[in-house]
Amino acid sequence: MEKMLMLVLFLISAVEIRSQEDMNDKVFVFSETSTKSYVRLIPESDGPYAALTICLKFYTELARGYSLFSLATTSKENDFLLFYNHPNNFSVSIGNEDLYFSMERRVEWTTLCVAWNSTSGELDLWINGNLKPRRIFRKGYTVNAKPIIIIGQEQDNYGGKFDASQSFVGEISDIHMWDTFMDPANIDTSCNCDYRAIINWNNLKYELNGNVFVLAQMCKIHYQFNCFYTNNA
Repeated sequence: MEKMLMLVLFLISAVEIRSQEDMNDKVFVFSETSTKSYVRLIPESDGPYAALTICLKFYTELARGYSLFSLATTSKENDFLLFYNHPNNFSVSIGNEDLYFSMERRVEWTTLCVAWNSTSGELDLWINGNLKPRRIFRKGYTVNAKPIIIIGQEQDNYGGKFDASQSFVGEISDIHMWDTFMDPANIDTSCNCDYRAIINWNNLKYELNGNVFVLAQMCKIHYQFNCFYTNNA
């Protein structure tokens, strides 16, 4: 009985399940290079998805590649992946195919939005409020249903097979995801009145695993992209 109790306590400490929570003015802090530290996000819709818009903010000193957002399905481990490739490019993967953009390493808070539409194939990448040249990618493809969404690790199979050399160390905040193609210049994450976010930082359902912590955001960053600014007040 004592051994069983210890096992239960270990499992509770290893995976901390949270119900929906307002994460406004908070960040996830990933403190170590590891295969055990990550956050699983629980979307409000299980798909499939013919369009997606994903926005987030991150801050890291890493001088290597790392995963920012990993969506895997039973048939595709990189059904939608956002990955920084050191030293100077960023990749968006959809359906296990990769699209590359130039992106210099930054040791500062960085905002990121990716919007993709299967019907037209249009993919828009915004970095710190600036739109990269638009691309046509994976036209006609549909991201599969029943995703597992992981922050802090890249999934090399459905829900696991992490590689510590691809893990994220730093802070991530303000993660939002919509199952529609949106113009980030018109996104107001404080409202989202026109479109329901299926991952909403202000009403987030998630699981913490390993050494990931929720702390107060020290520097408020706003990403209404038509009036981007940083406010240290």
